[in-house]
Amino acid sequence: MKRALIPLTLFAFTGFALTGTLSLGGLITSGNSDIRQLDSGLGITGNPSSSLETGFTLAASYGSQDEETYLEKYLSEGSLKYSFTENNYAASRAYWTRDEFSGISHEYGATAGYGRRLASGGAFSASLEAGGGYYSRENTLEETLETATWYGGTLLEWRLSDSWTVTEDARFTGDLQDSGNYGLKSVLEAASDITGSLSFVMGYDIAYHNQPPVQGSEKTDTALRVQLRYGI
Repeated sequence: MKRALIPLTLFAFTGFALTGTLSLGGLITSGNSDIRQLDSGLGITGNPSSSLETGFTLAASYGSQDEETYLEKYLSEGSLKYSFTENNYAASRAYWTRDEFSGISHEYGATAGYGRRLASGGAFSASLEAGGGYYSRENTLEETLETATWYGGTLLEWRLSDSWTVTEDARFTGDLQDSGNYGLKSVLEAASDITGSLSFVMGYDIAYHNQPPVQGSEKTDTALRVQLRYGI
């Protein structure tokens, strides 16, 4: 399954124009990694039709101190969103990640769900989404977990002015086989246009695991991000 994620995503992009962003900046983290670090990312989106939206993301974070590595994290993700009506859509996502300092040697999975736009247009938009999926994880102790999941999420966007935009993307995930295994991921961003292609981004990320991948690890990781983002 893992090897099929990127080819399927690349196939989805074939034959239509793409837009994307490149990000580079720094982070201050707390939790399993308490370090100042380098953060980078690549995001690509495309609309092969008026109803279908695709996305692909690559992200990496790295931190070290006194020539010793304290953080090394990678993520690749592909997504599809199909709108049935103006306010109703189906969404799917496939991903692979590695974050050894949080106890994840590697993890991959996929989800599918239904979403509804509660408000759109003007200065504010909001969507709710819910569904199910699957993930497989190997932690740094070489212990494996394969399980079915459910999730619920929100996506909010405020257009504060001609140059400032604030977004909040939060997702709560639960284990269908173990009710005590659940988590939350939240990304809050404020972006300001500098030029037509360049923007300044401030972000605050939260990753919470009620049952951390490795016993004794911190339940909550946070990161304060400052980035420059360039549109391509």
